[in-house]
Amino acid sequence: MLPWPNKIPQPNLPTIPQTDLIPSTYFSVIKIGCLPKRWWLPTSEPTSDGLDGVGIHAFATPGTAVTADDLPTDFLPFAHTGHQYFGFDLSHDSRRIRYIDTEVDQWLTVAPDFDTFLKRLQPHPVRLPELPVDPQIFGHMAVIATAADWPALFDHARTFMTGAELGSWLVWLATSDDLAKRQAAAEEYHFLSRYQSSFLTPNTTIELRKLLS
Repeated sequence: MLPWPNKIPQPNLPTIPQTDLIPSTYFSVIKIGCLPKRWWLPTSEPTSDGLDGVGIHAFATPGTAVTADDLPTDFLPFAHTGHQYFGFDLSHDSRRIRYIDTEVDQWLTVAPDFDTFLKRLQPHPVRLPELPVDPQIFGHMAVIATAADWPALFDHARTFMTGAELGSWLVWLATSDDLAKRQAAAEEYHFLSRYQSSFLTPNTTIELRKLLS
C-alpha cells in the first residue's frame, strides 16, 4: 500500500470506523497507506471496469462510515469510488466481501473473507478511460505509475484537468527520487512551455524552473 502524496490536494477518500466488526488484518494493511499496488480483482462476470474484473483504488482509513441511501444497512464499505463500493457483509459471521455498483444494480460476493480478498488482488497496468475520472482514480494511477506510464497520464490531464491540478503533479514528479520520473516531469514541462504555455500557472512555472534547473 502507498500513501496519498502530501503535496497533492486529497480528494474525498473513504473512511471507516474502527470497530471489532472489522478484522484486525484490515487496519494492519492500511498502516502505511491507502492506495493498493495490486488493485485489480478478477470477477465472475463483467463489471463497469472490464469484462473480467474490477479495480479498487483506495482503501478507507479510520473515520466515519461511508453511507448511502441505496446501500444495505448490513454493508460496511471499505472502498468507494463514484457508484462503486467494496465492503464487509455484516450479516455473515465470516465477514464476506461484496462489491456493489449502484449505477447498474450489480451485487457480487467477491471473497469469503478479507484475507482471501487480498490474495485475489492482482497487479494490473496503469490505465485511464477516455473520459473524466474521479480524482481518486487519477491519483491512484499516478502514484503507482512508472515513468513509461506518464505520457498517457499527461495526455489525460491536459484534456480533463486544470493547469493548477496538472502543475501539482508535475512538481510532485520533479521532486521524486526516481530519475526517470523527474525526466518525465521535465519533458512535460518543456512541452507545455513550448506548445501550451497558458496551461502553466505562474507559481508552477517558478517552482518547476527551480526544481528542474
